[in-house]
Amino acid sequence: MVLPFEHTNLLHSRYDVIARPGSAFELRRPPKIDLELPTNKSAAEYASFLKEKERKVGPEGFLDSHRYTHTFEVKEVSPRFKTSSPRRASSVETVVDLQSKIKKDQKDYDKRMKVVEDHMWQHKQAERELKRVEGDVLKKQRHVKRMIRDLENSIQKKTLDEDKKLNKTLQTQDQLQRDYVHQTEEKTKEHINESVEYMQQFKDKTRKALLHESEAERQFKAKQAAMDLCRTELDRMNLEFTQKMQQKEEEQFKLKKELADLAIKLNMDAQKKRQMQFEQGRIGSETTRKRILANREADTTLDTSLGKAEGGTRRFETGKRMLSAELNTTRSHLQERARDEARRLRDSLNLLEKNADVQRKLQEEAQQADLDLRSKQIDQKLQAHNLKKQQRLNALVRTKSTERHQKLNEWEERYLMRVDDDRRRKHEDKMKHFKRAVGKAQQQEHSMYEKVRQSEYSRTKQEQTVKKMNEQLQRLRKKNSSTIREQMAESLQKEKELEYKLQREKAQLTKTTVERETMYENIVKLRERLREDKHVMGEEEREHMRLQRIGMRTDGYLDQGHTLTSFG
Repeated sequence: MVLPFEHTNLLHSRYDVIARPGSAFELRRPPKIDLELPTNKSAAEYASFLKEKERKVGPEGFLDSHRYTHTFEVKEVSPRFKTSSPRRASSVETVVDLQSKIKKDQKDYDKRMKVVEDHMWQHKQAERELKRVEGDVLKKQRHVKRMIRDLENSIQKKTLDEDKKLNKTLQTQDQLQRDYVHQTEEKTKEHINESVEYMQQFKDKTRKALLHESEAERQFKAKQAAMDLCRTELDRMNLEFTQKMQQKEEEQFKLKKELADLAIKLNMDAQKKRQMQFEQGRIGSETTRKRILANREADTTLDTSLGKAEGGTRRFETGKRMLSAELNTTRSHLQERARDEARRLRDSLNLLEKNADVQRKLQEEAQQADLDLRSKQIDQKLQAHNLKKQQRLNALVRTKSTERHQKLNEWEERYLMRVDDDRRRKHEDKMKHFKRAVGKAQQQEHSMYEKVRQSEYSRTKQEQTVKKMNEQLQRLRKKNSSTIREQMAESLQKEKELEYKLQREKAQLTKTTVERETMYENIVKLRERLREDKHVMGEEEREHMRLQRIGMRTDGYLDQGHTLTSFG
């Protein structure tokens, strides 16, 4: 990667030969060109040269001895170039001196223009070099931007491919999960159907066994009841019929034998029932174990598939992160290169601006030299003409000045008379206006005073009314406090009515008080305005009287002047 500080010395070393320090500052004032070039300088000339070139330190930095320092006051003419004012004071004695001076000025102008053209050529060459550097930097910047754009496009394509793979993996995971859910639901339905069918079969078998057992129990109970009946009959007949005892014993033996057979059969049925229940429980536990194993196997298969899919997802995410890191790294390198090229471009542009400033200064210096030469030529041409013209102008100026003074005196007298008349008329108009304003203000004051008196009377009247009603309320409260309980409601109603009236009268009192205060403020303001108008009217009247006195005096003086002129 290219760093900007590696090219700094190389960039600035290109212009060390072209840009000579101090050349631009030397051109600010006209060069001092001596026609006679001495070969050896004396010590005094060397000391003056060093004094001229020394640098002084001030509060704002280094200051050249003959250089103008800017302040915050902007002048009309730029301080960089001193415009040569026409030197009319220097007089030329002879035509030979005038011709030699013309030749000397032409030589100075040629030397000055040659120096300016040399500097212009050098700065034009520097400008071409800087333009070439600027073009190279712009090409490199475009190349870097194109590389960044291509890299971003390729990284974006790879990222899209990884996103597609990730989407396919996620879709596969979703499909596996959906298949697993469907299989689980199907197995659950099958297990439910099998359980329902098995429970139906088990209930049928249990019902049949229960019916068979119930029939055997019924027969057993019937035989037992018959045996009890035979025993009772045997006991009864043992007492009554001893001869029939053997017969009954035989019947009892037969019944015992049948009872034993039924008991054996009932025990066998109960054993079959217990064996069937045990077999049913064993089959149910075996079925449950198989179902659990099948569910575990399905879960293991699903976890394996999901693990593989998650591995692919992690791999895709890792690939995307690697691509993003690669993009950021490459982009940072390319952006740093772009910044380096931008710095180089900025340096080139700064140098171009400086070069353009120097060229502009040189052009201004050339224009200034041309203007100086023209001004000198014009001055030299005008010097001879001015001498001839000066005498005639002096005579004309004297005659014109006398005529002008006479006319100015006449115009001044006319102007003063018109100004006095105008001021007198203006003061008369102002006096009329202020008299009308004062009369109107006095009328307004009188009307406002009457209104204030009326408002004060209404306020005092309202205040008396409020006091009377307040006293009446107090008396009524004292009277109502001593009344019995039956009149309490009526008294309270009267109190409320009086309170309401009192509040209304108080509001009216407040209103009249506010009106009185407002009217009082208005009349105070009106009196202030009236006082000011009277003061202004008095001032205007005094001024009017003064102007009248001045006018009368002026008229008297003018009459005296006319009489004197007529007598003269």
